[in-house]
Amino acid sequence: MSSQLQIDRIGWRAGGRAILSDVTFGVGGGEIVAVLGRNGAGKSTLVDIVAGLRSPATGEVRLDGRPLQAWNPRLRAQRVTHLPQSVRPDLPFLAGEIVLMGRYPHTDRWFESDEDRASVERAMRRTDCWDLRDRLVQTLSGGERQRVLLAACLAQAARVLLLDEPSTHLDVDQQLHFFALLQEEAARGAACVTVTHDLNLALTYATRLVVLADGRVALDVSVDEAARTSDWLTLFSSRLRLTTTASGRPWVSYS
Repeated sequence: MSSQLQIDRIGWRAGGRAILSDVTFGVGGGEIVAVLGRNGAGKSTLVDIVAGLRSPATGEVRLDGRPLQAWNPRLRAQRVTHLPQSVRPDLPFLAGEIVLMGRYPHTDRWFESDEDRASVERAMRRTDCWDLRDRLVQTLSGGERQRVLLAACLAQAARVLLLDEPSTHLDVDQQLHFFALLQEEAARGAACVTVTHDLNLALTYATRLVVLADGRVALDVSVDEAARTSDWLTLFSSRLRLTTTASGRPWVSYS
């Protein structure tokens, strides 16, 4: 499988400390890659670099074979969408306006089209927040705001989705709903990268696991392979156990 996104020998330092070192992996269309690791492993830093928000100290990110920096910003935004780990909660916009911002890379200057408005409605209905469209973002709960931000990413109709802990603030049903949406995006050919701390969501919905430890890729395996051995769980905690549900799915429990 050819990679839509290639992360090649990425390194990044802060305060004299190596946060990322020689991180390399690719993501192809149709894949959902769950980026996992303990706090401070460099997950969010990596996603920020791939999104173009930070410049790596070493290495490069390539999109469709071209260095990320070589892309025109507008064209890059048509292909890559990014949900950061946190967004200011006091944004002075209506929820529908926030989602419409996801269409800016596709608009004719500042004028939205019927297609843009239809894309906004479709995305907000998919994330179950259409009824919030006329609410100020600052009046929304954390979960409602997260659904609006996820809708903005979907409205962007990008081929690469970068999502940093997208299930933050979502209740259990909404978490399951969102990861099912991610599977739909992958089915249409999108390359999906999502940071998560929920190992069971990753095992259920992702196709690959990439685990960062000490700033490096400590594990890069398919979910099927991860389900066959529990050795990788020690990268997170000695208290984790890999079991199997009644339906035969892998499941991480703890003691």
